[in-house]
Amino acid sequence: MSSQQNNSIVITRLTAVWALSECALGGIMHALKIPFTGIFVGGLAVICIALIAFHADSVLKEVLKATIIVLMVKAGVSPHTPVPAYIAVSFQGLLGALFFSIIRNFKIAAPVYGCIAIAESAIQKFLFTTLIFGKSVWVALDIFVKSVLKDLHLPNDFSFSFWMVTVYILIYATWGLMLGFFISGMPVALEEIKNEKLKIEKRTETLIKVKKRYKWLSYVLIMGFIAMVFILEGKMNHILYIVLRSLAVTMMLFVIVRPIIVSFINYLGKNKKEDVNKVMNLLPEIRSYVKPSFVLAKKSFNGLKRYKYFVLYLIHFSISDNIDE
Repeated sequence: MSSQQNNSIVITRLTAVWALSECALGGIMHALKIPFTGIFVGGLAVICIALIAFHADSVLKEVLKATIIVLMVKAGVSPHTPVPAYIAVSFQGLLGALFFSIIRNFKIAAPVYGCIAIAESAIQKFLFTTLIFGKSVWVALDIFVKSVLKDLHLPNDFSFSFWMVTVYILIYATWGLMLGFFISGMPVALEEIKNEKLKIEKRTETLIKVKKRYKWLSYVLIMGFIAMVFILEGKMNHILYIVLRSLAVTMMLFVIVRPIIVSFINYLGKNKKEDVNKVMNLLPEIRSYVKPSFVLAKKSFNGLKRYKYFVLYLIHFSISDNIDE
């Protein structure tokens, strides 16, 4: 097998790992009682994108192609996926395609990309909180904290919400930077693991697709509710309006924006059905490596090394051609 063919297979399997992390890994890790699930799921997507770029001859083309495939798999396997999740996947993919195609030095590109990609996920949380609840939620938080600090005779002439958001984003950015440095050394670490010729038992699980259809009457009722909420702005109790606005915006994201995004994703990937099917067929196999990878890492390592090698083993088993049947 030529190097180009081998890289193509590796990229397909890394795309499957990325798709699994977006669709099901969080639930699997939670069931296995693996700590820091949220951090690992987001980080694994960044790792897969970086490794796809590392193995790609045409970084821009391959990373964008993988991004579209993951979006299509996500839309098919997880029909209730919220709009922010599509935006996060798209941003990570586009950013990775640009960074790794412009910055050709992998050891430099990986930390910068990791920092920005992970920080974006934190920023997005606050943006959508503001979209759904409006600025009132931050104003209310500041007023509450100031009242508490005043009662305790502590300084209160600052915006608590601003500093809370800033510190939260900095924590994510720092984690992303650390993850980036870890990614920069992964090709060497994976080669070392490959040389150890580790074995793992394969298992097959069934991937369940969930589909749901909305009737036209539901759309009419939901659209009527959304319109009513925004028409009555300023004409009802402020707290009641905040609650109803959050419901209206959430409904709008799921019922109007999400179908548009899914249709656009399908349009972009209309010529990639074969690639999507390949990734979908790999999901049960890739999923079967999660538990053995964690068990092996838990048995061999303690502390943070356990989680480092859990990721390394999972990636290794997913892309290796030398796993014993």
